[in-house]
Amino acid sequence: MQVTLLSEVLCDVEEVLRGQCAQYAADNNVPMEEVAMRIYQKIIAQSCPSNDDIMSVANISETDAKMVSAVSWLLLTEVQRSTALREANRLIRRFLGARKHAPACAVFEMIPPDSIEVIHREWSKEYQNTPLPPDDANAVREYLCLQAYLDTHQAYNDWCSHSANRPASPRCHLNKTLTFSEQVAQEETKKSHEMSLQRWEQNLTVQTQLTRDKMLNVLLFIDGGWLVDEVEGTDPSRNEQLENLRKQCIPSTTFLLVNVLKESGQDQAVVELCEYIASEQYQLYKLFNNKELRDLLDKVYDSSIKCDCNPLQYNSQTEEGTS
Repeated sequence: MQVTLLSEVLCDVEEVLRGQCAQYAADNNVPMEEVAMRIYQKIIAQSCPSNDDIMSVANISETDAKMVSAVSWLLLTEVQRSTALREANRLIRRFLGARKHAPACAVFEMIPPDSIEVIHREWSKEYQNTPLPPDDANAVREYLCLQAYLDTHQAYNDWCSHSANRPASPRCHLNKTLTFSEQVAQEETKKSHEMSLQRWEQNLTVQTQLTRDKMLNVLLFIDGGWLVDEVEGTDPSRNEQLENLRKQCIPSTTFLLVNVLKESGQDQAVVELCEYIASEQYQLYKLFNNKELRDLLDKVYDSSIKCDCNPLQYNSQTEEGTS
């Protein structure tokens, strides 16, 4: 009764005051972890987005912002950090499944960066050096997978922004007789532009490589693949949720990577990427539908022509992998 009443009273408390509520609960022997979980579950259950949902900040609707803020209830004590990580992961999956990257990033930023260390420390207090339970171990791995994916999108956005900001060429007065001072000024402007263009190209090369590496980190994620649990957990619906998200995110990441490589003239790398997709080691081709595979093969074929590779070789390899 005490937990139920307190969770009802505190449900609408502002985020800045939640720490004080936790201290009050601790001083009065109230099980704050249970209260916090009740509040979190209630907020999530009541947060049903509608077509007229008002946008708040950073392309996050008011409904989504409430769900993001609700995570802070689970971060009031370190004892509850494993629960907080599992629920935050679940919420990020929900947002990514709806293609809402802004609130997904906002939830991820709510998670303290020391959470993995805290989870291991809290577990070892009671169970010493024994491995984390399956659900916690899976949550830690999922957190790292989601971090890699969100980092990939940030890198891609940075690459797009940098690519679009190529220094504009200065205007030259070709058909006008210039004074000596004007000629000197025009030469200085030209040299300044060439230096700016050189710096832009160098930075673009660095950003392209960074974006490529981060995307490959998702596609070729270690120990079984991105969003693949290493141990069997207790949630029977989890595997289906993860697989659906893999089928959404792996193809989309692949096409973003193809775009980066083609725009930067790395057609040979596009052809090599096809080998990873068709590989039985990674079995990424299983995550593509037929249309996505055809679109990918068209892009690989185009790149293979440009880099003078044998396009039939890569077409046949991929078709064998998908059969």
